[in-house]
Amino acid sequence: MMQFMAIRQQLLEQINSGQLDPGQKLPSERQLAEAFHTTRVTLREALAVLEAEGRIYRLDRRGWFIAPNPWRYNPSDLIDWTTDFAAQGGQFAIQKETTMLASAEMSQQMHLPPFSAIYQAEGVVSSVGVPVGYVRTYLQPDYYPQYQQQTMSEKLSANVTIHQCHWTSRWEALEGSPMAALNVAVGTPALKLERHWLIERAGQLQAIRVDEEWWRQHAIALSSHSR
Repeated sequence: MMQFMAIRQQLLEQINSGQLDPGQKLPSERQLAEAFHTTRVTLREALAVLEAEGRIYRLDRRGWFIAPNPWRYNPSDLIDWTTDFAAQGGQFAIQKETTMLASAEMSQQMHLPPFSAIYQAEGVVSSVGVPVGYVRTYLQPDYYPQYQQQTMSEKLSANVTIHQCHWTSRWEALEGSPMAALNVAVGTPALKLERHWLIERAGQLQAIRVDEEWWRQHAIALSSHSR
């Protein structure tokens, strides 16, 4: 077995046995390298594998930490950011709410004429005080007519019958707003989810809500079921 995989295995055994608790900070890379009688380059290879597996996470300029168990997350479920993660110990905080000019892409998806307004909200999901998810939600104003006077929970729980949800996922290197919101270094990997909530109108499917989400590797475990 290659040395970095042997180090990964030893750390994983300590995590699985409960010797290392969720949220616990690991010793510095220098201390770990000395403990395993290896170089920091080899050590970082082991840490990178554990990060990719969602067992540890890094906070910029603070070091490495043991990851908590991921939240079970079904992307096909229509959720309210302000309440649904509380049941799993998460917190959601709105960063920005605005009415803006819809992009050409969003206008096409929502069947909007040029220069139409659209509602956008941005927020951060945290676990034990650590930001783990950054979300953007776009709402089609025709179906959320009271959005300027409503709270975020009221907007997202509007009485709209959703016909279908189409979602996709991919891994993405963070930069820009998601990177800043999650307080990580540029290039940190994250799971990017895009969810389109569709209604049927005049025989066609039309998106009336679009969610864009960026999740730290350890934050969620995708889970779905057939209906």
